Amino acid sequence: MSAPPILFPSRLALGETIGLVAPASPPDQPEKIGQAVERLEKAGFRVKAGKHLRERDGYLAGSDEERAADFNALFADPKVKAVFALRGGYGSCRILPLLDYATIRANPKPFLGYSDNTALHQAILEKAGLITFHGPNAMEAFLPENETVCRKFLMESFDKAVLFSSGVKTTVSGRASGRLIGGNLTCLLRLIGTPYAPDFRGTILFLEDINEKAYRVDGLFAHLRLAGILEQIHGLVLGRFDHTEAEEQKRIEACLEREAARMGVPCVSGAPIGHFPGQIIVPNGAMAELDADAGRLCLAAP
Repeated sequence: MSAPPILFPSRLALGETIGLVAPASPPDQPEKIGQAVERLEKAGFRVKAGKHLRERDGYLAGSDEERAADFNALFADPKVKAVFALRGGYGSCRILPLLDYATIRANPKPFLGYSDNTALHQAILEKAGLITFHGPNAMEAFLPENETVCRKFLMESFDKAVLFSSGVKTTVSGRASGRLIGGNLTCLLRLIGTPYAPDFRGTILFLEDINEKAYRVDGLFAHLRLAGILEQIHGLVLGRFDHTEAEEQKRIEACLEREAARMGVPCVSGAPIGHFPGQIIVPNGAMAELDADAGRLCLAAP
């Protein structure tokens, strides 16, 4: 079955309601839920928590059925105008078969999150055709470091918006255009071979990860290569692959440069995508143009 036509979400306005869902892990400190709600309300929005937002089932924020039910209910609720993932962690891939993709498509509202929520971004694009937003989870959204980009991509027209135009390294020169697909590398690989994997043909692949050793990063790229994915893409945007150990960080960066050179498609590295408060928002599924020589990524006409 072919993917449905691409659909853009509606825009969020001040005073409207944001739904909070925990599709993966619970917060390590329960009070962070209240802090997220307070910050979003201070930014000018109402907040509706999913019914099971505070549930906990080991390393999961409730059962698969409970987490999926919250996701489906918030998308179905006409008063909820956007849905934010509370955090990542692990578990989003487990609820993909339980999501109501017809309802999600019928209610095209912004969905925001990153890290483990990569699984949701790709599944929603593949099954509902909806462009979603890879960016700060609710526990970080509208912090001073990302408030401007949150308002830009969630509340204003982002047609032909510039995602970044400086501060990156040209790893492989050239220009490319294609649909933006990606997110957390580890989570993306969990989808390969499933009905929720995206179509990588002709895409600009954007990737990030955190605290993975160099040999693991090497293995993840080997998986992409063996699956035939790397030969399909037109461009590559490498975000941050941060590691706490300086020597391991050097090995990771060497690995990334080696992999990019091997692919040979236009590539930049050090893009502001990843596990840090000042990350940008990337519309997953939107058309984009990459100028690796200029260090620039911008959205194209739909």
